[in-house]
Amino acid sequence: MRKIQSIHRKRQPRRPHFIDAWAAARGLSQADLARELEADKSVISRWFSGTTPGVEWQERLAALFHCEPESLFRHPDDDWLAKFFEGRSRAEIEKMKQVLEITFPRKHSEPGSSAA
Repeated sequence: MRKIQSIHRKRQPRRPHFIDAWAAARGLSQADLARELEADKSVISRWFSGTTPGVEWQERLAALFHCEPESLFRHPDDDWLAKFFEGRSRAEIEKMKQVLEITFPRKHSEPGSSAA
């Protein structure tokens, strides 16, 4: 069988990320990221426009944000919650869900009203 070559082996496939949310959560602007990572501002701008950074940049961003590289692909709040539930038993998770639903009930709008 013939081996298929990849033209852009190092190129990262486009993958939705939350770099802008992680930066905002840390109070960092695009200019701050460029300075801290010693990266060109245009590279940072492309990330904020949705381009997925390469693995090396993901590692550097994760170090800057004090998270794991995989966390860049989750909103910081979702990442916190995922880590909170990590390693818990099914019984613990169900109990936590019950406590959260009792403590923070969903607000349902009345029929015919325009609730946001």
